[in-house]
Amino acid sequence: MLCLRKEIWLFLLLLGIFPRTGWSVAGATPACRTVAVDFRSLFGPDDLAGASLTDGVATSLRYLAKLPPADTYKLCDRQVSVADLQATLSELGRLWEATGGGKEFIRKAADKFDLLTVKVADKPKKVMVTGYFEPLLEGALELDEQFAYPLYMTPADLILQDGEIGRLEDGRLVPYWTRAEIEEQKLLAGQELVYLNDPVEAFILQIQGSGRVRLRDGSVRRVQYAAKNGRPYTSIGKLLAERGVMRLSKVTLPAISAYLAAHPEEIKDVLHHNESYVFFRWGASEQCGPLGCLGEPLIPNRSVALDRECFPPGIPALLVGRKPKFNTKDKITGSIKMQRLVFNHDTGSAIRGPGRLDLFLGYGARARSGAGVMKGQARLYFLLKKK
Repeated sequence: MLCLRKEIWLFLLLLGIFPRTGWSVAGATPACRTVAVDFRSLFGPDDLAGASLTDGVATSLRYLAKLPPADTYKLCDRQVSVADLQATLSELGRLWEATGGGKEFIRKAADKFDLLTVKVADKPKKVMVTGYFEPLLEGALELDEQFAYPLYMTPADLILQDGEIGRLEDGRLVPYWTRAEIEEQKLLAGQELVYLNDPVEAFILQIQGSGRVRLRDGSVRRVQYAAKNGRPYTSIGKLLAERGVMRLSKVTLPAISAYLAAHPEEIKDVLHHNESYVFFRWGASEQCGPLGCLGEPLIPNRSVALDRECFPPGIPALLVGRKPKFNTKDKITGSIKMQRLVFNHDTGSAIRGPGRLDLFLGYGARARSGAGVMKGQARLYFLLKKK
């Protein structure tokens, strides 16, 4: 992450997406409630032309099939059962395949689904949308002068006790080592998974939560989020803004990467400002994408990360906002309207409350570029089958 950011939403990928955590049934913010809106006045053509929509439906249904049908989740102020979600997704898939989208789909869907918007304090709630992606990095299985920055496996002494992450010292739980302690003191020597050739790219990989590593023999292997050290995430984008090296409004992934490339003497100090540290495992090579918190591969441009305490797993939604516009050379030239069906397949440590959404953009140059600059307000409308 994919589960790519705390109170200052502009910090994009550098506010910490740490996906791949389990879902829990918990209460949402009391002021959050859902209100039905006019389906026909809002629903327009899908900007992905329907591509991968059936994959999104199938991913949600595979996960929900593992749960008791009577289990319920919060959709703000509503109780939604697993059976309700399954019925919604099954009907959505059937209707989409029967109509191919377009006006006929909109006309028939308006009779079959409720379209629900979220209100907070009786005002429509927009969502701040950011993007995340699956990076590709160069790596090696053995340490040398070029590949000197390790990704570590989950340490044997990392434990979870009474809901707290740490390590035992003289029989008591203490905080686990910080990023600086791990890297400077070589505390996890012997537990390296793979070595990378760039410390900033290794840091970005931790933000995304998963990625691909191309080894010296040309083979490519997936690395997957396994655990984290339990330390709080601190934004390095905010740090650079506070130091006056860039304006807050200009804090993006490309801007931060460019600054650190131009000031290599500051890399260690800046990265160590964030005490949070992520550990990895090898992912299955046959996967068609990185795993989200549902344990299912994420669908590029369809899978989103939402707060698991506000919204049910797998639920479909209509996302209406803006997305980066690319020219034929894969350069961003502006933004254009985005309107598509998405699915709640992931979460993140900084995706909190009903006003945050992270869109998984996939793999490759466009995904990286888009995720690096994507930030903006959007509307989100949830679909539920009428009873």
